[in-house]
Amino acid sequence: MSATIPPSFRTRVAAVAGAGLLGVLAACTTSTAPPAASTVSSAETATQGVPTPSAADILEKARANAVSATSAAFTGRIDQGGTELVIDFKGTSDGSSADVTLQVQDKGKVRVISAAEQVYLQGDAQFWKSQGLPSPPAADKFVKAPVAADELTQQLSLNSFLDEAFNAVTPSQLSDAVGSESVGGVDAWVLTDAKGRAEGALYVSKAKFEIVRFTGSSTSPAELNFSRWNEDLGIKAPPSDQVAALG
Repeated sequence: MSATIPPSFRTRVAAVAGAGLLGVLAACTTSTAPPAASTVSSAETATQGVPTPSAADILEKARANAVSATSAAFTGRIDQGGTELVIDFKGTSDGSSADVTLQVQDKGKVRVISAAEQVYLQGDAQFWKSQGLPSPPAADKFVKAPVAADELTQQLSLNSFLDEAFNAVTPSQLSDAVGSESVGGVDAWVLTDAKGRAEGALYVSKAKFEIVRFTGSSTSPAELNFSRWNEDLGIKAPPSDQVAALG
């Protein structure tokens, strides 16, 4: 990529993904139960013959599985101060392989692919305009990020999101009550905040103690759905005929 890219470009892209997402993850992990109509209480779960772990145990197992995972995918929407961010993430823990699409209200849409020790960017006209580029590439073309894109790779890694998110929550913030709900066909434990149900929810699969979903609060609406933990995500660099140079 040519030197016409503003120096703050990488920081802005990473900040959109990192700050926005990490902020909502931190908020969501101080979470509350989903609607009562679809939630089974701890006592009800126990009477059905399924042992109910403590909230602290579920959180610790979910944390251990998440931060040790080799890869994962998640999609969702986040409201940051009235600005909506839509994210579709697939990537490895170290960021060496990632495919992330971000769409920010009034800022446009950008896709970032990290593969084969290179980072590629594909943005729409609104995104490139927001970055101050005088001659943006065609919307269907990727461009290579600068050598210094290593920083962007790290900031868009799975670990960069999960480490900060889990560092922001402690078992003491959680209610002792543990709910139960099916999320997309996955039986999940539901951890709640001690302050009440208006603060969102954290869903963890019963079978593998993997994060299934985060939801936000009424003041910070969000929903992130997780899947494909430890799978081969098949991420590849774009074909050479889809990569353009900036003049």
